[in-house]
Formats: sequence, C-alpha cells, structure tokens
Amino acid sequence: MRLRTFLGILLALVVVIAVAYLSTLNLDLLSQRFAVSENLSLPVYSAFIVVFLLGFLPAVSALVTRTLRQELAQRRQRKLDREQKSTRGSFRRAVDFETDGQYARAAAELESCLVDQPEDFSALLAYGEVLRRSGRVEEALEVHRRASVLYPRSVAVLYQLADDYEARGESEVSGQIRDRILRDFPGLGLTELRRRRDLSLLARDWRESTRLQEKIDGLLAAGGAPVSPETAPEEDRLLHLGLTYQRAVDAVEADQYDEALRLLEQVLAADPEFIPGLMLRGEIDLIQERPDAAVESWRTAFEATRKALFLLRIEDHFIERQEPLEAIENLHRVIAAGDSDLVPRFFLGRLYYRLEMLDEALRVLSQLAERVEKSPTLFYLLARIHKRRGEMGQAVECYQACVQQAGLGAADFLCADCQARSAEWTDRCEECGAWGSIELRFDARFAAAAAAEDPVGDALPRRAIYPPKT
Repeated sequence: MRLRTFLGILLALVVVIAVAYLSTLNLDLLSQRFAVSENLSLPVYSAFIVVFLLGFLPAVSALVTRTLRQELAQRRQRKLDREQKSTRGSFRRAVDFETDGQYARAAAELESCLVDQPEDFSALLAYGEVLRRSGRVEEALEVHRRASVLYPRSVAVLYQLADDYEARGESEVSGQIRDRILRDFPGLGLTELRRRRDLSLLARDWRESTRLQEKIDGLLAAGGAPVSPETAPEEDRLLHLGLTYQRAVDAVEADQYDEALRLLEQVLAADPEFIPGLMLRGEIDLIQERPDAAVESWRTAFEATRKALFLLRIEDHFIERQEPLEAIENLHRVIAAGDSDLVPRFFLGRLYYRLEMLDEALRVLSQLAERVEKSPTLFYLLARIHKRRGEMGQAVECYQACVQQAGLGAADFLCADCQARSAEWTDRCEECGAWGSIELRFDARFAAAAAAEDPVGDALPRRAIYPPKT
C-alpha cells in the first residue's frame, strides 16, 4: 500500500469518528426540522447529507471515471507490449534461422509476425527473401509486390523485386527495375552501380568501368567516405589504381603519351611499387624511341622493388635488338650496384645459357647453387647445361635435385577440386575437405609427348609481362 493511500484512509477514519462524535453532541439540533418549502421539511441531518452528496458525488464520479479509463488504457498498453514483445521475439528467431540457413523455419516465424502486424516493413522484406532462398519464388514475388504497394518509395523493396524476377528467369524485368532505382532515386543505387561495375570489369570494358566507378565515388563522397587512391580503403585502392592504369594503357594505344604519363604519375604517387605502372612507363620511353631511358626506368624499378620481371624485360629488350653484350653489361652493372646480387646473378647465368655460353653459365649458376637452399629452376638450368656439355652424370643429379625440390616425385596424387598434391591416396582432401576427389596424377598429354620424344624446350616458360591489350 502506498503512503498516500494509507494517509487518505487514516484521514477518512478520523473524519468519520469526528462526525459521529459531533453528531452525538448535537443530536437535538440535528433532529430539528429544516423547511424546504411551505409543505415540505426535512431533519437537519438529512439536509446536511443531501448537500454533501450534491457536492461529493460529481467529484467522485469524475475521479472514478478517470481512474477506470487509465486502468483500461494501461491494460491495452500491456497487451500491446506483450504482442510486440512476442513479435520481436518471433522476428529475432526468424533472423537466427535465416542466418543459420533454415529458411523454412524462418518463414514460419515471419508468418506469425505478419499475422499480428501485416504491414510491418522489415517482416515483409525478410519474409519474401527467405521464401526466395527456400525456392518459393512465386510466393516471394507476391510478398514483395504487396510491400511495394505499401512502401512505393522503398529502394530495398525494389532490390528484392529485382532479385525475385532474376530468380524467376525474367532478367529483362529485373533489369528494368534496377534501371528504375538509378533513374528515380537520386543519391541511391550504390549496390546496383557496383554490380554493373563488376560486370564491366569482367567484360574488360575499362571505359564503362571508369564511368561507373566515378559515379560510385560521387555517392561515397556525398556520404563522407574517402574515394581517392591515396585514402580509399584497401579493398578499393587497387581497383582505383587498376582503372587509372587501364586508362593510361588506352592513352598509349591512342598515341596520347603525355596523357598516359600523367595518369601513370597519379598511379605511382599513390603506390610507388605498382608493377604494371612501372613497366608501362618504360614501355612508353621505348615507343618514343628512348631506349636508354626505358632501360634506366626498368633498372630503377628493379632496384626499388626487387622484382625479377624488370630484369627479364631488360634482357628481352636487348635480345630483341640483337645486342646480347649490352644485356650482359647491364646485368653486371645491376650486380655491382645492388646490395643483394642473388637474383641478378641468376639472370646473368640464365642469359649466358640463352646465348649458348655454357661455360660462363655453368660457372655463375654453380656458385649460386651453393648459396640457395631450394630452387628447382636453378637445378633445371644446371641439368640442361650439363646435358648440352655431354656431362650426363651431373645432368641426372641436377634433374633429380630439381624433381625432389619441386615435390614431383613425392606428390603422385592430385585433388580434382583444389589441385592440392599429396604423396598418397586418401579418402578426403586435407586442403578443401572434399571426399573422393583424390586422383592419381596422370595426364595423357604428357604420355603422348614422351612417346613422341618431344623436348621440353631450351628456354624457361615465361609469363607475358607487357601491358594487356583491350
């Protein structure tokens, strides 16, 4: 019991006792007649009671009515709170089931949510999505159509409708809905722009990719996100660099070399070790008939990055120009200028090998064999040199070292799913976890080549390192 209620009851009790006591003392007075009219009179105590009731009943009635209304409102609110709590619980369980991949159970929970709140935005959106994921595309489409009627300006509903039609096989309708998102909702459509940008990247349409990326950057900038190559998040940084680089490649193909160099400066300012940009800068010098500048550019790039691709490009440049002595002298200068000479010396030995200078190649590469712990390529070259010199015993030893270091002899089994190698057959791949994917490594093409005594070839396999053509 509240203190105020207790004090009220106590005061009322005191008043009743006081009234009873005073009534006893004034009984004769209260028994006298009080004339109401000429023909009607009442005892005085009756008149007091009537006057009291006329003043008390309206106030009491108003107080009781207000109290009843408050009580009914509180009961309705408690009921609504219980329903909302139950709905929130159902929605939370639905999200848990959806995240757990149990779409049927998630749909059942969301159905119970929509019974109590049939126009709830989040429930409608999620219900249609789980229906689509569970394969009930037609029902999902119907739910999202109802949501689009209730919320015609919702981009989230339009995205869901586009996915529904895509799942239904109506790509044209899905595309029209996505077009509407970009057309009718300025400041929105970031997800769709990124989807289209990724598709244009797959199609190698660099111009369209750049245009879409500029729109994406505009939306991000409007939201305060960093968009420049220097400040963009790591996942977007390489994309900015790559698109700028591709614009430079397009400029080179259009003979706009100043524009290409300007774009390359932007790329290299953001990432001084961006390999394609460094390579293309030397190619531009070469195209503009500045071969010395091109070689110097590649040599500087190698010293900055220690990437052997630049040495390979320099070597190819001099071989193409039929200047092998220049290639040798250049590698000697690189060896003399650098702190670590391991990679340049390997390329020097390899160059001697390409030029049929077998004694020099053997001398350089043999010294490297004592300094490296593991290099199948090095021992392959040594084996080829010994074979050409007629030193079959040393060639066999080097071939064996190459095979062992490459793991070929101890990895006769291959996973058909992830291409992982293993020394013995197992029922399950240790790398990707697939069952029944381990197979014996045997390629009929290799057997045919061996039967035809097809030589491997003198030069090592080399990857293309020149700017890609659009």
